[in-house]
Amino acid sequence: MDELTALAVFSLVSSGSPGPNNILLWASGLRFGLGRTVAHIVGTPLGIGAMAVTVAAGVGVFVTTVPAVAFALKLAGSLYLLYLAYRIAVSDAMRRAEIAKPLGVGRAVAFQCVNAKAWIFVLAGISAFRPAGLPVAVGSVLVVATMMIVVLLAAAAWAAGGSVINRVVSNERAHRVISVILAVLLAASVVQLWL
Repeated sequence: MDELTALAVFSLVSSGSPGPNNILLWASGLRFGLGRTVAHIVGTPLGIGAMAVTVAAGVGVFVTTVPAVAFALKLAGSLYLLYLAYRIAVSDAMRRAEIAKPLGVGRAVAFQCVNAKAWIFVLAGISAFRPAGLPVAVGSVLVVATMMIVVLLAAAAWAAGGSVINRVVSNERAHRVISVILAVLLAASVVQLWL
């Protein structure tokens, strides 16, 4: 239980800190409200869970030991994050366009696969916190479940924060400023991936 308690704290700090997921969840809550962001909220822990199962099954070793795979993942994630930052920054265009919709479950799950912060979180969680006294499969299931629960709560909190700001700030100019700030933060998170 000590490992799972430590994992819960690690998961809370990792999934609760600003990063690509949380900035997108905040922006979605801000732009579309909490109700329309639920699919994104649900897809985030599902994606993390799928990645964690994959890592626990041994694919994590491949990703971390083959430099070309790690580089490709980082590059693809960086390009996608910059694209999303651009879309957030041009929020007025997004509101009028047909593509102006929050991430669905599938896209939120897929986003985790190109999010380098999510990979680091999953790799660290599985490798450092799987209880040694339990069979590997049982320990892995406990770690994955703990991570998913904490990520779900963090995702909901970030989306709710954006939704609250949306209700409090009714001025279109203020929304625009917030969108640009979120876009800059998301673009800045790309820099962190390469440091």
